[in-house]
Amino acid sequence: MSNLCSEILQVSTPSAYNEDLSYAHIGEDISCNLGSLNIAHTMDSPDFGRTIATAVRALTAVSDMSDIQSVPSVAAGNAASHAIGLGQMNLHGYLAREGIAYGSPEGLDFTNIYFYTVTWHALHTSMQLARERGQRFAGFEQSRYASGAYFDKYLQEEWQPKTERVRTLFARAGISLPDRESWRQLRDDVMRYGIYNRYLQAVPPTGSISYINHATSSIHPIVSKIEIRKEGKTGRVYYPAPFMNNDNLALYQDAYEIGPEKIIDTYAEATRPRRPGAVADPVLPRYRHHPRYQQGANLRLEERHQDALLHPSAPAGAGRH
Repeated sequence: MSNLCSEILQVSTPSAYNEDLSYAHIGEDISCNLGSLNIAHTMDSPDFGRTIATAVRALTAVSDMSDIQSVPSVAAGNAASHAIGLGQMNLHGYLAREGIAYGSPEGLDFTNIYFYTVTWHALHTSMQLARERGQRFAGFEQSRYASGAYFDKYLQEEWQPKTERVRTLFARAGISLPDRESWRQLRDDVMRYGIYNRYLQAVPPTGSISYINHATSSIHPIVSKIEIRKEGKTGRVYYPAPFMNNDNLALYQDAYEIGPEKIIDTYAEATRPRRPGAVADPVLPRYRHHPRYQQGANLRLEERHQDALLHPSAPAGAGRH
């Protein structure tokens, strides 16, 4: 049971019914508890870690207060998993504000390190919730979190920005990047106390909510420098891209100009520290008959598929980052 948004990646189990349609067995279905941060505001925050922690706790509060008894399988699934989906929006807007082109080496580097840092703070907060409440998500003992295997990739190498521009962005924002010792301590704490949320992060499309936040949609590029939307009785509403001015106009190429390869690469970088799942706006299918798409984007997808096979993600939990 899903509307095909990010929560479709969650595991669900079927219910069994009697002839009178009463429940013979209540399975687990999905409760959608999503909320997205504005990347520009998060990077501008005086305390990056506290911002992530507050968002995780706020979404967890929504999950805890949700008790949909009219659909017992949804209530059961929500109670077992405490699933939340902390998303992100305004990636293109933030990159352009900082003079970085979407899909460029600096853009990909930022995407990877940003999600890497968010992941540490999200997991740390979920561990603290489990410690405070003495409760873990159902099935934690069978997860790679419990064995500590999930953290191996963070302990085998130091994750740092590859470009000077991205190093400068995080240093200027006063954001300390988690090092191997931070991950080692987090691994030990998670193995001891568990984590509260079976699912922590998701990247939904964030269409309408992006516009009222003066943000670009999700981690997708813009579809137009000035987007025209029809809003009920209001009629046409015009939304210029955030932070756009005459000096940085060239950085606001739309998704059709940027092309599928850079979009796929950006989503791939975002999923390196997370479970490999994110919902993109339906722009890519419009390229499917273009020769460049067939030769380039299909190759990119195959490369990413091979990478996923060589570096499989955790079976239950946040994801590859």
